[in-house]
Amino acid sequence: MNDHDYVSIDDLLSRLDGVRKTGPGKWTAKSPTRNERTASLSIKQTDDGRILLHDFGGSEAADILAALGLNWVQLIPPHLRRDRHACSPAERQGHDAMAALNAMHTAALIVRICANRMADGHPLEVADHHALRQAQHDITTALNAVRGVQRGR
Repeated sequence: MNDHDYVSIDDLLSRLDGVRKTGPGKWTAKSPTRNERTASLSIKQTDDGRILLHDFGGSEAADILAALGLNWVQLIPPHLRRDRHACSPAERQGHDAMAALNAMHTAALIVRICANRMADGHPLEVADHHALRQAQHDITTALNAVRGVQRGR
């Protein structure tokens, strides 16, 4: 599997033990980072398709993903991390304010994940560096799109 291949919620859940659905788009499972009797891992799929993880047992999401042979970039759906360099200038100018805000939100999440990883003393991986560069580009593109909307383009 490539660093950038999207992992669906079904694929992620199939890699975990003790999976139990707790509500719409929500599950619990046993953490793959330790041998536990009861599920401590909370999994949520957002309305826009992102997959969020929280381990009440204390393991970092990056460590959980590493134990599953994955990285956090793979949990961001392709429509939220699409290569903006592939867009034509007309497509970039066509972004509306809501699309720009969504792009900035996703980019901010990537920056937050990387900042937390560094604050915890973990080095950034190659995929993290790529995601940060893409986040910076997406923020700039979103800002330019909003500026274009404000100017009445």
